Amino acid sequence: MKKNSLVYILNPFLLVIFFIIFFYSSNLGEIITPLEIFSLILIFTLFEMLAFLIAAFTLKDLRKSSIFLTVITFIFLSYGYVYDLFNQIDYAKNIFRHRYLVPLIVLFLSLLFIYLKRKKNNYNNIYKIFFTTIIILIFANIFQIFTFNQKPTSVLSEYIAQEYVIEDNAPDVFHIVLDMYPTNKILESRFNFNNDKFSEELINLGFKNEDLKANYIRTMYSLPSTFNINHFYNASKSEINYMKETLHKFNMSVEGQLAKKLGYDIHEISTNDVNSFYSSFLGDFSRVFIRTSILRVIDDSSIPLHNLWINKNQKYFSENLDKLIHLSKEPNKTWTFFYSRPPHPPFIFNEDGSRNLTFNPYNAFSEDLSDTWTIKEKENFINQLKYVNKKIVDAIRLIISNSSNVIIIIHSDHGINNMSGKDKLTNGGLINEIYEEQFSTISYIYTPDYCSKNKDLIKTNINIIPTLLRNCFNIELENKENLQFWNAPNKEDFILIK
Repeated sequence: MKKNSLVYILNPFLLVIFFIIFFYSSNLGEIITPLEIFSLILIFTLFEMLAFLIAAFTLKDLRKSSIFLTVITFIFLSYGYVYDLFNQIDYAKNIFRHRYLVPLIVLFLSLLFIYLKRKKNNYNNIYKIFFTTIIILIFANIFQIFTFNQKPTSVLSEYIAQEYVIEDNAPDVFHIVLDMYPTNKILESRFNFNNDKFSEELINLGFKNEDLKANYIRTMYSLPSTFNINHFYNASKSEINYMKETLHKFNMSVEGQLAKKLGYDIHEISTNDVNSFYSSFLGDFSRVFIRTSILRVIDDSSIPLHNLWINKNQKYFSENLDKLIHLSKEPNKTWTFFYSRPPHPPFIFNEDGSRNLTFNPYNAFSEDLSDTWTIKEKENFINQLKYVNKKIVDAIRLIISNSSNVIIIIHSDHGINNMSGKDKLTNGGLINEIYEEQFSTISYIYTPDYCSKNKDLIKTNINIIPTLLRNCFNIELENKENLQFWNAPNKEDFILIK
């Protein structure tokens, strides 16, 4: 065989690169490091090399091996996309199940292998078609990546166009969000749990407590609305897209931009941040990418092997909280946004902080709360909440001990879903008990003595930051309307509730 025939091994490797670049280009705006991309390419390239050696040994032909492995790679890496697509169609989702698809794929690949083994053909044209198509797709996605440009929209411009001056005694600011943390009233009535101790500890430290109402019931809208000081319901499409991107780029939000103009160092910490080896090789980017491949079959099963690539985020709750404490010791003025997914499911912490990972906690309930709460799930939620309470109070004590000249905001983004009823409207509205569960949120705010002790109530999440800026920085920002909106999962039709 000619030496230049070695180029036939390129197709399957290029196809791997395409799928990774395609996945990256589909998530522009997310925080994805180059090392995460490189690590995925490295891992899959090593597997491709091994698979190619096996194919070349059995088929005795590099061109046939290239075609066979290219087809396998395409099926392997596109399986999750196809599976999700057909499972959105009612009449097809009962047919397109793993138990049916996997045997059909094995049968197809077996027949293809037999055909290639017996057929006498050089397959040059097929190779060229594959090669040209893959190259075009790669460059199309690279072009999309390099032409992607985030520009502040009108959501930001009305705020950041102004000039602000930071005072010499400006405080450090710590904005802490505890995902799906319900009010004490909801904890008492729905979980039979008295949470007064947590409230009393924070109040004794100098916090002011006000139970609020979320403006939106989903994190992807509630948080960006809060730190962009803007509603989604009357925003343009470009503004909606921009605000959603700031969910993972806090520094680009209104709050982040204003903090920059005030001279602060901006920091963003999340309990979804993965530490050590997993942050590069098996972090969020890899975990979600694997969900788009045929490994989705294992990921959806109860086989413990899938723990290799899941459950890595959120386990580092304590480690990321330590980062927050460390920042309170920094000499420069810092404005830090800290997002904690706990106490939100999955339930991976026991009350004492030990990890409960015997089974896959990333089930349908924890991901979208699609099922009703069982007694066991309520118990797991309270155990995880108790652990969060202890760690948060301990962290706050250390932050205040490092400097009393701080502003600390603790609040939740939304309430509880599917407790008294399904997450859907009834006759165009929500019955009151479901409304209270979904929209009731906590807020505890600590401010230095020189901040204005304004008696005005914040009322809803969207006005937390304007109130803070008026009271502590003499920045006159008007409150937005205290409105609550419901929207169905994965839909952006915001329906006014109150």
